[in-house]
Amino acid sequence: LLLSTVLVFSLCRSYRAQELHKHHFVIGGFIPESQSKLLTKWGPLFQNYLSQYVSNQYNSNITFELIPVDYTPSTTSESSIDAGVLDFVYTHPVKIVCLESSHRFAAIATQRNLILGKEASGYGGTIYSLKTNPDVQELLDIRDKRIGIGNILASGGFALPYKLLKEEYGIDVFTYVKQIVFYQSDYARCLADILAGRIDVAFTQSGWLEATHPEAI
Repeated sequence: LLLSTVLVFSLCRSYRAQELHKHHFVIGGFIPESQSKLLTKWGPLFQNYLSQYVSNQYNSNITFELIPVDYTPSTTSESSIDAGVLDFVYTHPVKIVCLESSHRFAAIATQRNLILGKEASGYGGTIYSLKTNPDVQELLDIRDKRIGIGNILASGGFALPYKLLKEEYGIDVFTYVKQIVFYQSDYARCLADILAGRIDVAFTQSGWLEATHPEAI
């Protein structure tokens, strides 16, 4: 709700002094799960709430549409912006930094996560495995194991865990482990493979397990 309120405020501030030149706005969205999860989780807020609230502010019929981006190579944020499809983007911090550089996009609202009931303003990565896996009790045990990487382009899903292992333990996962499986941001499928024993260790962004699958912790 706070995120959408700030988005509305920024929209109203930008257009208050002039007539709206359009009445339909498209938000490109990405979360480290599936496209259907994005629409289920954020559709009511971005499409229903924003449309109703902004329409009331302007006494006009203004609508917002949420579409998935960055789930496939053909529907990236960059290509959608270039095609004139997107007005706003809701995505992870690394992508925002890229869009700031390549397309002069600027953040107008940021979201803080609740991790186990506590507000977190930082961004981190998590390395996890099954508690019941006797072969993985500490980080050095990942030698010759099967590793799941949530998203090789993400800070939490890859870069931060990789940096920790490399700098603190001298472990390069590309030469140290038996197999690497890439999940293209489908962290739920990665967790399912951990639970089924198809992989031994996984990387994800901090807070994701706590927020989406607390029963698995």
